Amino acid sequence: MVDLSLNRRRLLLAAAAAFTGGVRAQDAALRPVTLGQVSLSFYAVTGAVVQHVLERLGHQVDVRTGAHDEMFPLLGRGEIDLMAAAWLPEGHAAYWARYGAAATEVARLYTGARFFWAVPDYVPRDAVASIADLARPEVARRMTLQIQGIGPAAAITTVSQAAVRGYGLDALGYALRPGTPAEWTGAYDAAVREQRWMVFPTWAPQYLNRDGKLRPLDDPKRILGSVNHAALVAPVARLQALPTATRAVLSRIDLGLEGVTEMDWMVNVEKMTPRDAAATWMRANQVRVEGWLRG
Repeated sequence: MVDLSLNRRRLLLAAAAAFTGGVRAQDAALRPVTLGQVSLSFYAVTGAVVQHVLERLGHQVDVRTGAHDEMFPLLGRGEIDLMAAAWLPEGHAAYWARYGAAATEVARLYTGARFFWAVPDYVPRDAVASIADLARPEVARRMTLQIQGIGPAAAITTVSQAAVRGYGLDALGYALRPGTPAEWTGAYDAAVREQRWMVFPTWAPQYLNRDGKLRPLDDPKRILGSVNHAALVAPVARLQALPTATRAVLSRIDLGLEGVTEMDWMVNVEKMTPRDAAATWMRANQVRVEGWLRG
């Protein structure tokens, strides 16, 4: 004879287990995702797009920002779920070698990223076409010898210091001064107002590249490196803890160099917040975004 009460208890226990499992899965999906990003505007807009995507998937997002030498250790220690972004294979090679052993690339957010030095377009090309030309005495006499950079932990600062030495510019009085992003752009703006010759260490994507008033200089010694891609990266263990659907969507995010440049312009020229700039760009590129979400 079948024990109906026993069967009923088994069914109730199975239903409870299924419900509990469903709640746990939902809790895992909705558990806040910690996103790290370097505190420069072009990283901020890149991270803001990732944040919007995660929120559309139902995740809460906790954003942590800081300098390169603050964010990469968090990645290495597995204290963040995602980081936007690492420039590979060269741009952040030293940081990746030190902190990327337990991390992986999630998506290629854009390609064509690179460091370069530039001069304002009013500096004649026949006078200054390459970094080597800065060592010519007639150029050095006219050029602002203090080269304003950004933070000391930034890769552009490290490679620019190497370029000052590698091209023998230090012997002529050139020196790279690390500073804040505001000091960096402020030095450029002041030079342009005064029509003063100056060299500007920069990168792509970056909003000042959009108006065509900066002319990149050749780097015949290739001290500043070559082309990189910007990767959304994550500690492997924390990435695997995210839902499969979330990982799939994240892997499809592709902003393009032009997209990041456009959003960076919105922040620095049109004075939008990174969140608003990202939302504006995503609305203008709705088909592209839906492709990430739907696969």
